Amino acid sequence: MKPRIPALLRTSLAQRIASSLFLAPGALAAAYAGGAVFAAVVAFAAIVMVFEWTRMIEKREFSPAFYALAAAGAGALMLAAAGRFPIAFAICGMAALAAGALAARGERRPLWAAFAAAYILAPCAALIWLREAVENGRALTIMLLLIVWAADTGGYIGGRLVGGPKMNPVLSPAKTWAGAVGGVILGALAGLACARWIYGEGPLALYVLAGGCLGLASILGDMAESAFKRAFGVKDTSGFIPGHGGFLDRLDGMIFATTAMTLALFLHMIAGRING
Repeated sequence: MKPRIPALLRTSLAQRIASSLFLAPGALAAAYAGGAVFAAVVAFAAIVMVFEWTRMIEKREFSPAFYALAAAGAGALMLAAAGRFPIAFAICGMAALAAGALAARGERRPLWAAFAAAYILAPCAALIWLREAVENGRALTIMLLLIVWAADTGGYIGGRLVGGPKMNPVLSPAKTWAGAVGGVILGALAGLACARWIYGEGPLALYVLAGGCLGLASILGDMAESAFKRAFGVKDTSGFIPGHGGFLDRLDGMIFATTAMTLALFLHMIAGRING
């Protein structure tokens, strides 16, 4: 006779919490360690996300476009870990061309295949740049993780407890305005706490604004991924993470938040050099 599992443990929420408790410490540990450890974790996530993306758009597994993106992504991220960032981003661009050409041969949505390089590979390379090449990179990477998680938690709490009008029932039927507000608020609070930890006393309004903007970027990433899945007729990109679906389902907000943070820092660095 099989043992009975309590109903709570069979719920999506329980699986979601259990998965988060398992994955979050590992992500934080990798971000703290940096170097080859962090690059390996990012590369693994990137290849899984590329697999989920190409399977979603092409409706088949291990396609030529997947192999091109995975191989180029692994090479680009290895170069990023070695500090060769211009070459790493150039390889991401070449991966887009190769994936698009291979998908076009089989009439398998070449533009969407090429888009994976910008949507997945480039942000992963940018995340390694943030951790390894930016001042206070370790702390800023941990800050980014905590803001994204805070925004996700705030969105979940606001959406479930408050509910109310939907943001866009067509693109993302589960997202509510209350959830978005909750995500931005918790993201802003996480940004304030982390920025004070990193920089101490400073422009508190700026810290709050930065956290809120990154929280908003995370929410927009979640909505974008929901729109992609609706467009291609899938509920979850995979079942790799119980309660969350696939890596893309879990990291969609991280993709947008990473892009927003690294782009802002890069432009700030360029402005500083021009003014200096």
